[in-house]
Amino acid sequence: MASTSILANYHTHTPLCNHAEGSPETYIQTALRCGYQVLGFADHTPWRYKNPDFVSRIRMTPDLLELYVSSLRQLGQKYAGQLHLHIGLEAEYFPDYMGWLLEEKERLGIEYLIFGCHYDRTDEGGLYFGRSAGAGDFKRYTDLAIAGMETGAYCCLAHPDLFLNNYPAFDADARAASRAICEAATQLDIPLEYNMAGPTRRNLAAGRLGYTTPEFWQVAAEYPVKVILGCDAHRPAELNQVAGMARCREKLRQMGLTVLDTLPGLE
Repeated sequence: MASTSILANYHTHTPLCNHAEGSPETYIQTALRCGYQVLGFADHTPWRYKNPDFVSRIRMTPDLLELYVSSLRQLGQKYAGQLHLHIGLEAEYFPDYMGWLLEEKERLGIEYLIFGCHYDRTDEGGLYFGRSAGAGDFKRYTDLAIAGMETGAYCCLAHPDLFLNNYPAFDADARAASRAICEAATQLDIPLEYNMAGPTRRNLAAGRLGYTTPEFWQVAAEYPVKVILGCDAHRPAELNQVAGMARCREKLRQMGLTVLDTLPGLE
């Protein structure tokens, strides 16, 4: 397909994650008004936790996964011919829990997983990588991100620079971690997501890098990595940034990066 003819977003959430607003149909209607041809929902995956008393505040519970899939499938049928709708999940790499997730993915016909490397091993007490404080945390992030990409289970790495969110400066440790991620993504042919929501959440007033981090993408431009733009929409209005996406796409291409309009197999 022509690279300039497809407007797509694969990183769309729903209220089932407990921190997003707006019905899935409202996201679809907003996408149509904005001119999208492809919309993928990738809400935060549930996990079958070993600790039955643990309930995450940022994701659906396992009993809601079938509802998530079936309701989106119905909307896909309703809007067929107007929009290519894809059903996915945003998932961490929790090695102890991956078997259950992959079984559910196959059973329910979930089309894709995007890799949101938010927590170390599990969110039942593991480090939130958005609060990484230095080299040790960076190593934990890069090791887990690379191990997850190596599984082949994910179609892209979402907000790959999340580990820089709470860090004050792009120093040698930040650069080394960025290079490790970009090198692995290149070797494994895993696209990196340029997260459009990141700049609106950057904590610059507190002297932190935040994400999406320009310095990370300058490092990425040293590698033949592939890039996919993602809105990371938690509200329907967050899809309404077509002009901004066009500017980002052109800027990244001028830096020498290969920017995909669609993810392979999810056109």
